[in-house]
Amino acid sequence: MSAAPPLDPASDPLFAPALAWSGYLRRRLQAYPELTSWLAGHARQPVDRAALARWRDELAAGAGHPASGNTPAGADAAAGPVLPVAACRAVLRQLRERVFCTLIVRDLAGLAPLEEVVGAMTGLADLAIAAAYRSVAADLAETHGIPVDPATGKPQEMLIMGMGKLGGGELNVSSDIDLVMLYGEEGETPGPRKLSYHEFYGRLTQRMMPVLSEMDAHGHVFRTDLRLRPDGDGSPLAWSLDAFELYLVGQGREWERYAWLKARAIPAQAFAGSDSEAQLRQMESLRIPFVYRKYFDFDALAALRALRERIRLDWQRRALGRNGMDSALNIKLGDGGIREIEFVVQLSQLIRGGRMPALRDRGLLAALHAQRDAGILPAADAERLEAAYRFLRRTEHALQYREDEQTHLLPADPEPRAALARALGMSPEDFERSLAAHRAFVADTFRNAFGMAGMEEAGAGTASRPEPGADMESALIDQIHELFGEQGPELAARATSLLGSHRVRSLPETSRRRLETLLPAAVQAAARTEAPAAATVRLFDLIEQVAQRSAYLALLAEYPDTLARVARMMAASPWAAQYLTQHPLLLDSLIDWRTLFEPLDFQQVGGQLAADLDTCVLPDGSADVERQMNLMRDVQRQASFQLLAQDLEGELTVEKLADQLSALADMLLAETIRRVWPLVNRQPGAEPHFAVVAYGKLGGKELGYSSDLDLVFLFDDPREDAPEIYAKLGRRMTSWLSTMTSSGRLYEVDLRLRPDGDAGLLAVSVEAFTEYQRKHAWSWEHQALTRARYAAGDAAVGARFEGVRRDILLAPRDVAALRADVRAMRDKISAGHPNTTGKFDVKHDRGGMVDVEFVTQYLVLTQAAAHPVLVENLGNITLLRLAAEAGLLEPDLAARAGDAYRTLRRVQHAMRLQGQEKARVAPDALSSERAAVTALWDKVLGDPAAAGDNAAGA
Repeated sequence: MSAAPPLDPASDPLFAPALAWSGYLRRRLQAYPELTSWLAGHARQPVDRAALARWRDELAAGAGHPASGNTPAGADAAAGPVLPVAACRAVLRQLRERVFCTLIVRDLAGLAPLEEVVGAMTGLADLAIAAAYRSVAADLAETHGIPVDPATGKPQEMLIMGMGKLGGGELNVSSDIDLVMLYGEEGETPGPRKLSYHEFYGRLTQRMMPVLSEMDAHGHVFRTDLRLRPDGDGSPLAWSLDAFELYLVGQGREWERYAWLKARAIPAQAFAGSDSEAQLRQMESLRIPFVYRKYFDFDALAALRALRERIRLDWQRRALGRNGMDSALNIKLGDGGIREIEFVVQLSQLIRGGRMPALRDRGLLAALHAQRDAGILPAADAERLEAAYRFLRRTEHALQYREDEQTHLLPADPEPRAALARALGMSPEDFERSLAAHRAFVADTFRNAFGMAGMEEAGAGTASRPEPGADMESALIDQIHELFGEQGPELAARATSLLGSHRVRSLPETSRRRLETLLPAAVQAAARTEAPAAATVRLFDLIEQVAQRSAYLALLAEYPDTLARVARMMAASPWAAQYLTQHPLLLDSLIDWRTLFEPLDFQQVGGQLAADLDTCVLPDGSADVERQMNLMRDVQRQASFQLLAQDLEGELTVEKLADQLSALADMLLAETIRRVWPLVNRQPGAEPHFAVVAYGKLGGKELGYSSDLDLVFLFDDPREDAPEIYAKLGRRMTSWLSTMTSSGRLYEVDLRLRPDGDAGLLAVSVEAFTEYQRKHAWSWEHQALTRARYAAGDAAVGARFEGVRRDILLAPRDVAALRADVRAMRDKISAGHPNTTGKFDVKHDRGGMVDVEFVTQYLVLTQAAAHPVLVENLGNITLLRLAAEAGLLEPDLAARAGDAYRTLRRVQHAMRLQGQEKARVAPDALSSERAAVTALWDKVLGDPAAAGDNAAGA
């Protein structure tokens, strides 16, 4: 057996740091010898919820209230006995004393991590609130009866919402607790002295508070604050859920969204047989849409900034009242303090949490990690913020351990400051260096997050900016004429049209004031681009589109750098301008310009998407399909926009861009299968033996921003209902991908390349697909197969498809017949895309991209049996090079044709970014490229008599 712990803490080195620092601890141990003995035996064990429950039961038993036989039948036995109110007060205060003293010893000895400290205090608060509630509720019910839910006939509990750090599970050791009291239905108690539920729950709240907060010889349990309830001090102490809903909808303010972000129902049951699940679901159905808006919400920026400044000014006012105490000493509210870390993390939660549910963690560190995992915060910054938070919270706790005071003030004098450092196990010099470094990093991060730095770019300019207010329109017109000269009248007319539009005229006053600030700034930002007039018109189009969404006006007004970047994109590409105007949610991507230019990490994007989709559930626990579909569309837009930004800055080649867009589509197809399968499968535990085969642009990894997806669905499953279930899966997938929702359409889908086309089955077995390709497929279908590949789904089914594809492409063919079929199909495509403009269509005209594609397909179908390397789906340029290496083409011809194809793709892409649907150039442009492609065609697919007996046609 191990030796018993020492009975005298003063002689135990474990206690030395705590006794040296905390005057409160020294006094308690001197005044209460029994606490001294108890602490010596318990301070080496972690303080967790199980320990709290044991200690509570020990204290209750010592007061003559053992747990056994003292809990109502059907009530939560883990909550412990229901104590008389006086006994409850005494037990909770003694319990708090034990917890606080144990944490002092364990924390300052380096045994308790931050999670244990805040977890113990949160657990104590949950336990204390539940105990006080049970005691007071039992007392009231004896006189007035138990309130009953009229809908179910079951007892109706009060919902006790823990706010702030209590809700987030991160209370400090001398914290207040913020509570909001709610209840379900209105009614009247059934007892001899009836009360309305409104009165009953109000009295219950009023009588609970002293049990927790009144001081006596053993101190208090927690100071309590009810001011976060609707309407604050002047309102009822407890609110019905219906009244609460009316308040949120009609009067809820921006700062209250911040308050309700962490709100959590405290687990508490006073009445046996009660069931609060429906009320809890109703509560969450009110809280989540109030806190988290459907779109990225930049109104939250101004609200949080104002709240932060209000808190800072209030602190400074109170500090001056205390003889000018330096607010820099405040590690919570001062620059670089705990509150700034909280604001940085919670700003992203409020802005993005509506569309990224995985960010909604109530705990700060969990939310910080979620933002790191989502790529919102760089990993290095998240690590430094976490380190600063841990350091500042541990320092905060040490300050509070000293005299059990709710203080955040560092000592001003050197001697106690050095003692604080020693209590934390650091030298004074190391403590000061760490403190300064952490606070400087936090302050800098906070300024950047809240748009308080980097204003120079958008603020520069030569023209004066009109002040918002009366006659702003004429001042804006004057500004436009000053900046744009001859183009001024046309742009001024567009500005007048914008200001007179219904969307602008119907704006509320706050949005109109913001618009009056934004428009002159937008004109200046456009004037500094390479195409100022075009950028101005496109910016006006964007602003008119988003005018009714105050969050977007707030973003452009609050982030001048973002406005400047939007202007540059508007100037660079009309297609990009139209894309951004159609999908304004992409604006937030422009805030962190550096992140926008980082390579897409599909593993990270996919993991975050899956995490967010998992949280999209309805109150009954089933998947919220509409939210999931919208979320996938939003992620697709954001990723595409990140690639678009890199594309416009010349960071991506056309080939690399196509690879990235194709990889994005593959990821979204795989996620679609995962989300749709549970909606169609009724066989428990069954996995889909199903694969998506990509043809065309996606098959060849040449996808563009707006490309359709050519898909074929295959399955390989012996279950009896396989044809039916996989056809259903295919239908639901097609709907999931192509349905127009409030966030748009994910992809247009074309399924006509499946066996038998529109007349064929929506999903076919691998066996049926194989049979069709061997016996019934046309030559053009084998051409299409050269660019087909497994894209998503069951890898085993995908491997079977790749095997079938290889066998078909390696099969012997009648070369002359194939040549005739390919030439005929090329003529058919030309007829289907007539060009009477006199210009050269870089895709469809002879000498264009289609000629190169047909040549490579023909080479694969005729030469792969002898040169299997050609079977691989490697893209046209690589296949031409491999054909030359195999002796099928002259190397110079293959290289010139490959370079020409690359140039034609680049020209087509550039013209589409300029808003041209058809890529057509002057007839004498690209003459060398056309010549190279024509020479390739003539060599491989020209008239056999003229071409001679060449290797490709042999």
